[in-house]
Amino acid sequence: MDDDEVRRRFDGAVRVELMFRRGYTTARRQRVEAIGHALGYRPLLTENTGWRGLRLVFARDEAPDARRRRELTIARLRTGGPVLPPLETPPPPPPLPPPPAAPQTRTTGPRTSGPPTAPPPPPPPPPALPPNRPRVPPKPSVPPPPPPPPSGG
Repeated sequence: MDDDEVRRRFDGAVRVELMFRRGYTTARRQRVEAIGHALGYRPLLTENTGWRGLRLVFARDEAPDARRRRELTIARLRTGGPVLPPLETPPPPPPLPPPPAAPQTRTTGPRTSGPPTAPPPPPPPPPALPPNRPRVPPKPSVPPPPPPPPSGG
């Protein structure tokens, strides 16, 4: 099935089904999907039918960008141009995710431009004990009891 025959199959129907006999290639399948995309269709089903080959099912896409793409392709075909634009490039890959955040080694605020600022003052010391309170516990008023007698045995 050449490009013109594939293009004729995408005739504006709501659903288009294409069968490829054995011997199809991945590049050929991608080319058919690109033609369908240019004519405003999206793939619904790709089925490997075993010894019979490959079955592709497409549905007409009614989104505004798909309609515009279909209009531009039909206009290009009417002027004798190719089904697919010669310099059509695939869409750019999505942006990479941001790198993981590095642990901060300093707890200062964000940097600002200009001269460096002085570090914040140190925290105040803990409150001191009242002057009338001793730092060491007082001695007990009674002596401790004597140790128990050793057991004989």
